[in-house]
Amino acid sequence: MLRVSAVVLASTLILVPLGARAADLVVWWNKGFNAEEDTAVREIVAAFEQHSGKRVALSQPTEDDLPVQVAAALEAGQPPDFAFSVLFQDYVAEWAFEDRLVDLADAVGHFSDLFDPDALATEMLLNAKTGQKALYALPVARSSNHLHAWLSLLERAGFTRADIPREWETFWSFWCDRVQPAVRQALGRDDIWGVGLPMAASSTDAYLEFYIFVSAYGADYVTPEGKLVIDDPEIRRRLVKALDSYTAIYRKGCTPPDSVTWDDYDNNKAFLTQAVVLVANPTMSIPNALKRERPDDYYHNSATLEWPLGSHGEPFPIYGETHPAVVFKAGGNTATAKEFVRFLVSEGWLMHYLDFSGERLLPTISALLDQPFWLDPSDPHRMAAVMQISSRPTLYNYTAASGNWRHQLVNKELVWSKAIHRVVAEGVSPEQAVDEAIARVKQILAE
Repeated sequence: MLRVSAVVLASTLILVPLGARAADLVVWWNKGFNAEEDTAVREIVAAFEQHSGKRVALSQPTEDDLPVQVAAALEAGQPPDFAFSVLFQDYVAEWAFEDRLVDLADAVGHFSDLFDPDALATEMLLNAKTGQKALYALPVARSSNHLHAWLSLLERAGFTRADIPREWETFWSFWCDRVQPAVRQALGRDDIWGVGLPMAASSTDAYLEFYIFVSAYGADYVTPEGKLVIDDPEIRRRLVKALDSYTAIYRKGCTPPDSVTWDDYDNNKAFLTQAVVLVANPTMSIPNALKRERPDDYYHNSATLEWPLGSHGEPFPIYGETHPAVVFKAGGNTATAKEFVRFLVSEGWLMHYLDFSGERLLPTISALLDQPFWLDPSDPHRMAAVMQISSRPTLYNYTAASGNWRHQLVNKELVWSKAIHRVVAEGVSPEQAVDEAIARVKQILAE
């Protein structure tokens, strides 16, 4: 359980007005990246009030603040009834294990058939009290992991999109060994890099991108059946190869030197300022920023690319995340909260929200991806994202597969981000960094 200080606890309780505690339903929904997203949430709440005749108290903390505030409210015994945050995926399994969440299976009902099976499976979580898995979260949205490139810079370097290799090793070599020197020569600048990958120990994006390399090298250390195989010598060898390949991009000078200190927005900034030609990012936030502010660059000068084949020449599962909403048992208005969940699912309001989320998040309801909005061939980014999640499976979730919520602690502690940083900033070998990470993973899972 995330521990919070007395100061955070007090400040959180101050944020919950007495009127909210007297409402029929208390909803905490994270503040969006744009005003339209927040407007959509308010419209959902207003529609539910009209539909149900009940009064809703809505609070919208930031994405980063909401999980901390929920933890404080849980500690005080005063959580909201319903909560959604893009960052909840690293918290819900622990809450389910501790019997803090309401099973939403009957609220979703037969509408479960509409959802992508992988998204639902991610939210089938273990409850220690019952010893059973149940649907303890609603998969509101999902995100995949994407490659974005400046076609205009690629052209200046003397290449076209058709020149981009499909094989794993030659793909990365193309951007580092061919595109980077060529674009620098063409522009007369030495401050442009072929690739933008985060290398910071404090970066969430670093481990999210590293999991792509883990998948590409077949180095998953939990099996689809939930068995931990991190002590398997072959898995260790593949993890070393994945870490060596990831950090080689920094070690050969192919990603900006300050990527060792990047936060989770700095890779966005590097791409948007054209300091890097290719960038990887776990949502569609980068092209969406271009669409809002520089539509010509969005439609003509950049594109979202398909990931290359894996190290064995086959397509590999792409690491993505499901972004859940939950209903807390201690909220006090469980029946109304479940009614709200059913309203979101049955009346199409989940899609209404995603329509205004800047396409940063993708639907978890499979049929929605077949709509013209998502399959517009004139859009160089949105359709590519949809084709990716439609044609390549999402890498299975370690927590859901194993039933061990502590896999979330591995991510929250940034174990693999720290391993990356150890190699690039401290000069330890990939072998040593992997061995340290393996030891820490086993320690966390055993606690």
